[in-house]
Amino acid sequence: MELRLNLGGYLQRHGLTAYRLAQAVEGRVSPNTVYTLARKPAQRIDLSTVGEVLEALSRLTGEPVSITDMLEEAAPPAPAPGPDPLAALRLDPTRPAFDAANLKTFRRHGRPVTPRPGPSAEEVIAQDRGREPR
Repeated sequence: MELRLNLGGYLQRHGLTAYRLAQAVEGRVSPNTVYTLARKPAQRIDLSTVGEVLEALSRLTGEPVSITDMLEEAAPPAPAPGPDPLAALRLDPTRPAFDAANLKTFRRHGRPVTPRPGPSAEEVIAQDRGREPR
């Protein structure tokens, strides 16, 4: 079982903001540390920082705060994908083939611009090799 310190969740449940907590621990803990802890659950943290944050939270809420109030179980890893993760990349037989005639007509400087099909890959390779295409 993996545990994380979720300060952001605790602040939301008690109607506090990270800014207010940063002001309460000013001079003892960096505001950036408080904002980072509030933004995403921490996996590793300095114990003196935890102590300062807990003392400040106790002062702000008026009730004793324990580290267990902020701990939560980490979500289990995502399950493995289905049997064929490449199925979405295969061609769909119901999808119509590409047709350049169905493309939109764009206007450039007031004149319609219609895309024209270029040479095929075979023609480009043959031209690059200095041969005539088949």
